[in-house]
Amino acid sequence: MYERILGGLIGAGAGDAMGAATEARTTEQIREYFGHEVTDFETPPMDTFGAGNVPGQLTDDFSSAYFVARHIADNYGKVTEDVVQKALIDWSEHAVFFDRFAGPTTRLAIRRYKGEKIETSGGVELVTRQATNGAAMKISPIGLLNAGNMEQAIQDAVTVTMVTHDNYLAISGACAVTAAVSRAVMPDADVYSVLQAGLYGAREGERIGRDVARDVAGPSVVRRMEMAIDIGLGRGTPEEKMVEIGHRIGAGLHVSEAIPSAFGLFAANGGDALGSIVSAVNVGYDTDTIATMSGALAGALRGSGAFPAHFLPTLEKANHLEIKKLAEDLTGIAKARLLAGKGGETDE
Repeated sequence: MYERILGGLIGAGAGDAMGAATEARTTEQIREYFGHEVTDFETPPMDTFGAGNVPGQLTDDFSSAYFVARHIADNYGKVTEDVVQKALIDWSEHAVFFDRFAGPTTRLAIRRYKGEKIETSGGVELVTRQATNGAAMKISPIGLLNAGNMEQAIQDAVTVTMVTHDNYLAISGACAVTAAVSRAVMPDADVYSVLQAGLYGAREGERIGRDVARDVAGPSVVRRMEMAIDIGLGRGTPEEKMVEIGHRIGAGLHVSEAIPSAFGLFAANGGDALGSIVSAVNVGYDTDTIATMSGALAGALRGSGAFPAHFLPTLEKANHLEIKKLAEDLTGIAKARLLAGKGGETDE
């Protein structure tokens, strides 16, 4: 379990850092700029959000996931609104991760939690209802600490998501990722079971979200996931499927593009750890976020040994984060929860 949890963290972190170099470009522009398909950490161009980052340095995607997971682990695995708020405030005070990268929905929520006065314009205000991928990008550790318990993973994902993205589509996308990761960590998991878990999570998240969160305009995450997975499991090479997913599903900021694409690219590569990330990094547009999610899925399924040996030390050195230590702590919580769920006794 430790190797799979560490793999989920490495996959998410590597996807974020690799995608930082290709974000906002098209597939063609990525290859034109770098001269090849991006398959490792690169220095981000000066005309993108990651400008100034060194190879392996994160953006908001995995850095926010790390801080949320670290605070939850320090709270003995208990997922509460207060813990998530404190984690995001802590994260926001690390300018290297927050200042250049945080999205508007998350920024506004954190400003409220810091006690700042938010001036209203008097016009139409839907910013708090934006169904972006900002919740799903940081949710994979919730699946890791709830290994084998999709129902609890979904419940905890709703709690985390409501702190910043209180709409049913964002909840649907976040629950899809966390349920799939929860399933991927288990020893009997395979690509098909992970995809099925993702679809289950998306459906449950939509159902719960309609009860507890706001309505919001946008396509169904579930329907888009079904389309993306069909493409991913269909005919063609991973590269051909990547192009098809980019054109038909989209690889943008909306939850109904980013999350389905992450699952489709994971399927297109047969759950291969590096391949799932590489496709997401080269699909274009919001590459860091999509690669964070596809990397988490594939890393949790294949384990830390499926990645190049330099990935973990590069991520830890470039970002001054203790990813291995976080994996150890999440594993302890996950094992205790799993044992408790089977009727065992724990010291928690």
